Amino acid sequence: MEGSPSGDYGLKLICNSAGEIRYLANCGFMYRLCCLFVLLSSLVNAQTLERSFSLELTPQYGSQRISGTNTATFSQLERLDSLERGGFSYGLGVVYESRVDRIGYTTGLRFTHLGYSTSQQPEAGVAGGSFSEAVTANYLALPFELNFYQDATERDRVMFFLGAGVQYHLGTRTERTTFRDGQELGTEQVSDDDVDYRGFVTSLTTGIGYDRKLSADWAIRFQPTFQFFLNGNLRPGDTTIANRNFYQVGLRLVVRRLFI
Repeated sequence: MEGSPSGDYGLKLICNSAGEIRYLANCGFMYRLCCLFVLLSSLVNAQTLERSFSLELTPQYGSQRISGTNTATFSQLERLDSLERGGFSYGLGVVYESRVDRIGYTTGLRFTHLGYSTSQQPEAGVAGGSFSEAVTANYLALPFELNFYQDATERDRVMFFLGAGVQYHLGTRTERTTFRDGQELGTEQVSDDDVDYRGFVTSLTTGIGYDRKLSADWAIRFQPTFQFFLNGNLRPGDTTIANRNFYQVGLRLVVRRLFI
């Protein structure tokens, strides 16, 4: 039985009305969602006590923890550990920091120059020959740190921070100094074409800090800092005997430009 024209028109009218209602409802939901987002953003901005861009310089002592692979023996690792020693390293950074009440975060870019050296050791197959090596490596990190603040006075505060970072390996350089009968012959760069370095390494950073406001726009901070590389510097392979997890202990000096 065919429907009448008036019945079809009524059905279309009901469908169109229902579609308009759904459309208006969706618009209303989106409008409320946008209003909520703007309100929350305004509240967060209203609570933000401090924001800043900073320059960092970190003189530090760096060393490494040696870890073995399946092919390494305990005597080999013990010998490497006795030969290798850490030394001076440094870090540079450009970071952004935001604080809300007693908690905040820091992110940006950090460059780390680190390395180690080896003691003089016999050179295989050369009578009276020996050598020592100096290894340096450079990394560029994208850090994210959580900061916890405690104000001491209007201008002074202390803080604790804990964070992680993704370290990109920029390059490693090995220089070997050779000796003959105790006399130094010269220094040359050792090729590392066959060394498979990890391209990306994760790191953990923690420390405390003291912050002093110099004016309404500037502040200075001193941060004793510890950083540990969670991954070894090499990709494990059939020829890899040992891996090294770098770590650094230093004092981070921070000059901050405040935007309150």
